[in-house]
Amino acid sequence: MQISLHQLNQAKDGLLFVEDTIHLTLDEEVSGLEQLAPVDVKARVEMVDPHFFVAKGELSTTAVFSCAKCLSEFKQEIKATFEEHFTDDPHRAVESEEQEIHLADENKLDLTPFIREALLLQFPYIPVCREDCKGLCPECGKNRNTESCRCRVEKIDPRLAVLGDWFQNDA
Repeated sequence: MQISLHQLNQAKDGLLFVEDTIHLTLDEEVSGLEQLAPVDVKARVEMVDPHFFVAKGELSTTAVFSCAKCLSEFKQEIKATFEEHFTDDPHRAVESEEQEIHLADENKLDLTPFIREALLLQFPYIPVCREDCKGLCPECGKNRNTESCRCRVEKIDPRLAVLGDWFQNDA
């Protein structure tokens, strides 16, 4: 999503409102992401002074994830906001811990990398279909959220397994 500085200079009061839908491919970057719907972006770009611009925006989309515990697919609404500062003057471009002012390339503000970053920060680190997901049975592989099984899963520390035989011999 690119904003022309010429178009921004021509805008009334140096203010430009833009709505767009963009397509991003993030499935290789995000664990468990199966599908990402087009991202709806509403941005407000303001010329604060002739060489300084502020872009603020909201974005929303729907993502389909594969649950990390039970492997079932689930949808999740993703909403995010961003605010970035730009300049077309190389001497004013700053990158520090407190502030970052990006240099505009070829009289254009490219918002796509910042939209991508804002979206990535909203994705779950480990996608889980619901908080109380029971996952898959380690014995038979059934989804314990939808089916029950009679498998008995005992977690025995292999270092202590020998003690189990010792107690059986005493009986």
